[in-house]
Amino acid sequence: MPSPTRGLTQPQRLEISGRRLLEAAVQLIGEKGWDATTAAEIGRRAGYSRAMVHARFGSKDAVLDTLFATEYERKLAPAPDPASSGMARALAHVDRIAVLYSEDRDLLRAIFVLTFEAATATSQARPYIQMWLRRAAQTVETGLRAGVADDSVRRDIDIDRTVHDFGAAVLGTAYQWIMAAYPYDMATELEFVRARLIRDYGSIPDRPI
Repeated sequence: MPSPTRGLTQPQRLEISGRRLLEAAVQLIGEKGWDATTAAEIGRRAGYSRAMVHARFGSKDAVLDTLFATEYERKLAPAPDPASSGMARALAHVDRIAVLYSEDRDLLRAIFVLTFEAATATSQARPYIQMWLRRAAQTVETGLRAGVADDSVRRDIDIDRTVHDFGAAVLGTAYQWIMAAYPYDMATELEFVRARLIRDYGSIPDRPI
């Protein structure tokens, strides 16, 4: 059987190998976490030799660096829509997770496995996850403040407490999904979380957001 990369240029082959290695890393993170995953396993899962990660990225750590710089930024942290209401912008993080749950569940699972694994001080992912959580909180806060100004968010809320509630609602939902201790439909639960946040903090609870 001819090689699928035969006839491709070197940059094209590098792009394909890099994408396959990142996809393999995402699958393995979701299955066993980052710390328990080896570079050799990533290479073999992608269909290459065990040394391919080092040949392509230089180290296992560089795979995680690339994963955060590409997949996280591109899929989990899109730019907010400045034309939307403040409440909609505060909810954008919840909405993005719901989209990923539908479209790229492997990546979403890997993201949350890394998030909970990063609770250990020695986790390589810890600085990235802390940065992601800070940015998510800032996005929610900015949206809420804009919502107070445009009347999509109640004026009497405690902004800090509300930001914490948004974060706790999302991470609590994700934790129950990852643990799979009992039947749990994350899509349904995210809809409930979204509706509850609008009901608790929206200026007009039954207005579409």
